[in-house]
Amino acid sequence: MPAQLIIYNGDVLTQNSKQPFAEAIAVDSDKFIAIGSNEEILRLKETNTTVIDANGKTILPGFIDAHIHIWKVGNLKTFLLDVRGVGSIEEMQDKLTDFIKQNPGIGWVQARGFNEANMKEQRLPTKEDLDKITTERPLYLIRTCAHIGVANSKAMEISGITPQMHVPTGGEVRAGDDGKPNGIFTETALGLITNNIPAYSAKDYAIMIKAAEDELLSYGITSATDPAVMPDLLDCYCKLEQQGKLRVRVNAFPIRVPDGGEEALPLPSMYSSNYLNINTVKFFADGGLSSQTSAMNLPYKNSDYRGVLRLTEEFFYPIAKQAADNGFGIATHAIGDRAIDVVMNVYEKIRSQSNVNLRIEHLGLPSQRILERMQALNIHCVSQSVFLKELGKNFALYLDEERLHRCYPYRSILNAGVNLAFSSDAPVVKDSNPVTGIKAAMYRKDAAGNVIGPQETISLQDALRAYTLGAASANNNANDVGSIEVGKKADFILLNKTLQNTITENEDLYVTSTYVGGKLLYSR
Repeated sequence: MPAQLIIYNGDVLTQNSKQPFAEAIAVDSDKFIAIGSNEEILRLKETNTTVIDANGKTILPGFIDAHIHIWKVGNLKTFLLDVRGVGSIEEMQDKLTDFIKQNPGIGWVQARGFNEANMKEQRLPTKEDLDKITTERPLYLIRTCAHIGVANSKAMEISGITPQMHVPTGGEVRAGDDGKPNGIFTETALGLITNNIPAYSAKDYAIMIKAAEDELLSYGITSATDPAVMPDLLDCYCKLEQQGKLRVRVNAFPIRVPDGGEEALPLPSMYSSNYLNINTVKFFADGGLSSQTSAMNLPYKNSDYRGVLRLTEEFFYPIAKQAADNGFGIATHAIGDRAIDVVMNVYEKIRSQSNVNLRIEHLGLPSQRILERMQALNIHCVSQSVFLKELGKNFALYLDEERLHRCYPYRSILNAGVNLAFSSDAPVVKDSNPVTGIKAAMYRKDAAGNVIGPQETISLQDALRAYTLGAASANNNANDVGSIEVGKKADFILLNKTLQNTITENEDLYVTSTYVGGKLLYSR
């Protein structure tokens, strides 16, 4: 059994409980063919075998980001203005003014990434703020979470926004003191604006996807799940895969109810290949915790507002059942406890009739009873530990102490026996590096160093599993990826050092090599 590639003298953390540690690996025809000691694996060496000395450094399965908007990550690197990190509305206005000067024309201007909690004014911008930038071109500004958007007067005019217009269920068109729309749109109402923005072309999408892949590979991410994919993007993914142009393995989740719509899109065709799988559909039950649009049973702190519930059980169940009856798994965004309750009630009905893969995306504020039900029904949790770091300030502003310290409760999730998968949800956050997410799960500190829910910290090994085999399980492809095992795809990474039992908050840890199917696609 000759090998094309042998890497030896490594600290191989396989994530396979039957063989957790090894010194060397052998790869042939894009799969692992042997894992073991240096002596065992080097016996497979032949004349044409590539042999690499790992010099004692750690080798891991490739990281799997189980929830990342791939094309949107690339969009911020190519076509959109990135305003993540701006410290005031004035700074944001300056950036947009410069962007318009550099990109003259009459078309739409789009930007994404502001977070009012990090801005001097401590408020959402409005159409009046955007009109100071331009009233001649339509301007649309997306909050970092993408659950709130702000439009200027020109964009609202083009979109036909009036005080009397119909607002889709599960959305808001917010009004100013004069009772007229103030440019702020939430949840399903975002479609009232976005449906009027010219669609990207397949060529545009391909540029975005390539830009995102470059970043993912540099972080050691070999598989990624793109949730909420519209039909045109889905077609682009299929064409790129058929042309052999995808470098990262993609799970694409078609959206069933798009923003601005109140009816389900038709079910797509299933698709399965080495680099693209389409077997799960996506729903949104509520909004974002950092934007106070997650649907809550109790109001947000210092408020009577309880967020936005985008799905009712009566609407959700029939279209979820239709998907399950056709063999599709179901992934549903649910952060607030009210939304989680709705999703769990529907999932319970689905599970009584079907064994399809079921996931809850984010799972911000589950109760212990919810976790017990998830374990009993085999429902995966796909969450984002990096939120604690980048959005923790928002959580502290909007949640009372009791809810703050039990949000994103990873220790409780694992103790309940629920499969935990990690992801970034980028570009909701700026840092999609799994190392950042791992540290955030271990230390649970926001950007200022404040600890959120210290009782919910998890170990390095728990976090590694959530970014590898746990994520593969949630993606329903753990037979192919997620651990270093004979017969699985040879997706793996080398780190810059040997991992110990833990890592410090400031430890300089990074990926030096990323292999997909045994091919080196990134090297530092």
